[in-house]
Amino acid sequence: MRMFVALLLLLALTTSSSAIYCICKDGKGDNELQTSIDYACGSLADCKPIQDKGPCYQPNTIKSHCDWAVNSYFQKAAQVPGSCNFSGTATTSQNPPSNSVTGCIYPSSPSSAGSPPSTTPPTTNRTGGFTPFPGTPPAFGPTGPQGFTPSNGASSLVISSVFTLCFSSLAFLM
Repeated sequence: MRMFVALLLLLALTTSSSAIYCICKDGKGDNELQTSIDYACGSLADCKPIQDKGPCYQPNTIKSHCDWAVNSYFQKAAQVPGSCNFSGTATTSQNPPSNSVTGCIYPSSPSSAGSPPSTTPPTTNRTGGFTPFPGTPPAFGPTGPQGFTPSNGASSLVISSVFTLCFSSLAFLM
């Protein structure tokens, strides 16, 4: 019985660490993909790597740049359910985009995406539009019953791991 519980604990701890990427779907139009890029880069995503001379600029295609932008957004949003939808242009995958080149490393978890979103007040963006506070529900990005709270995904992962560890320890004591 103890061996079974130990294997169950090992399985629970190893399966939650798999990589998840957000990539743009094949077959979507360039305008849809560009809208996803514009939204992601205008909010949470770090799009410096897909700018000219950046490590992920090549291949210089809308699809490749869309893959980077939505994945950066998804990771910085802590993989919150619904944050990889982009009005149906993106989906999650356990594999990085196939079009990535040497030197371009796609983040695969919230911790590898860099710093969390800023909490600075709203500003006017370069096109004169309003940029909302990070953490407010965007009209285009994350959707779903949990709303947009960047910590939802990460905290639930930590909590579930702690509960698994506690209950497994109790089982060993019995």
